[in-house]
Amino acid sequence: MIAWFAQVPLVVLTAAVFLALYLAVVLILVVLLVVRRRGHDATLGPLSPGLMAPLGLIFGLLVGFLVADVWADRARAASAVSQEASALRDIDLLAGAFLATQPQMRQLLREQIDNYVGTEWPQMSAGRATLVVAPAQLVQAQSLVLSLPVATDGQRVAQNQLVETIDRALEARRARLALSNSAIDALRLTVLYLVAVTTLAAMGCVQADRLRRAATAMALLATAMAIALPLLVAEAAPFAGYFAITPDLLLQIRPAG
Repeated sequence: MIAWFAQVPLVVLTAAVFLALYLAVVLILVVLLVVRRRGHDATLGPLSPGLMAPLGLIFGLLVGFLVADVWADRARAASAVSQEASALRDIDLLAGAFLATQPQMRQLLREQIDNYVGTEWPQMSAGRATLVVAPAQLVQAQSLVLSLPVATDGQRVAQNQLVETIDRALEARRARLALSNSAIDALRLTVLYLVAVTTLAAMGCVQADRLRRAATAMALLATAMAIALPLLVAEAAPFAGYFAITPDLLLQIRPAG
């Protein structure tokens, strides 16, 4: 879990990615220069430019797969929050069929949403959210609905719908909490960086007989990589960082009190 990575300001994260790749370029140039001065320059190149195609493809595929995973998780997380907000709003509306208990139901919804925003969202942002603790107010609302006196067929239908809607809200919350832990792991990011460095090294070896040209080529390639990678890392966790999913939808449907 690297949710803490997404907590870094975007400017600092971008600068760190650029620095890491440029340092790799400098290190590769130093190795090429040392090898050349020792008379072993033929060992490292110049290699065939055709080597860049498979290495570039490997790097591109890794980035593509990671981006697909990140965007899919973010889409599912955003959908879970939307479904949860919709379910909570439906509970508020259906509670109107039982006027005697409506104020209590709305109070429970207010407290539950406040708990989500004040407690669960910071936990999700830090990657520490779990399913161990049940949503107390929503569980209490469920018990309240099951004990409601039903006087008419309309109230019976409303009670059944309330039970189903609360179950929907609980299921959406479980999905939200589970997805809050779906961040790109450090191993995959490390592998991606090592593939990037290997690709840069191959570029340097292709131009090994002209170090200035090799430096220019590697700097351009490193810049292209560094432009793409910060966005991927910044979105590594759906509920953390600059692009974090916020609880705005839940606050919008919070009953007034």
